[in-house]
Amino acid sequence: MTKLAIWATMQAKPGLEDEARDFLKEAHRRIASDEPGTTSFHALDLGGGAFAIFNTFAGEAGLMEHVNGPIAAWVQAMNPELFVAPYAITRSELIAHTPYRATSAA
Repeated sequence: MTKLAIWATMQAKPGLEDEARDFLKEAHRRIASDEPGTTSFHALDLGGGAFAIFNTFAGEAGLMEHVNGPIAAWVQAMNPELFVAPYAITRSELIAHTPYRATSAA
């Protein structure tokens, strides 16, 4: 069961919005293949160069694997190149979570 989440927000440097979007897509690809303890990864374009990431974890071990792992280190290293300030992170406990299955649009 998914129990924990991290919400991070960031502002792209002017003119680097496309690069920031591509960076977040690459982060998603790496997490999906390298972090089994991360149960979901969502990258959001909030408009105006603002972006957010919402990650969920089954428990503390998966969250710690993520925040102390190589992908998080890569994201932190790239942050000054693409974003105007260090990203803000909020850690939270999920109180309700329902995974929905995709349905066909028949």
